[in-house]
Amino acid sequence: MSPLATHSPVSITNGAEIAGTVLVFFFVGWFVDRQLGSTPWFMIALVVVAIVAQFLKLYYVYSAQMRLLEAQRRDAVHAK
Repeated sequence: MSPLATHSPVSITNGAEIAGTVLVFFFVGWFVDRQLGSTPWFMIALVVVAIVAQFLKLYYVYSAQMRLLEAQRRDAVHAK
């Protein structure tokens, strides 16, 4: 099986977290819009905020993991 065909639990968790967060913000925006009669402004704004926040989080977590792996690789090379 190709390494590209396998899915890690972390990837599935990240995908579920993104989808869940966007859905929660969508429904909160929908509820606020219904209460204020401002459909669809809060719904759109909160979905955009959720998507941007989740991708920023993924970027920073990925960057931190890569820095750690690069440091481990550098230490392993210098230890030889």
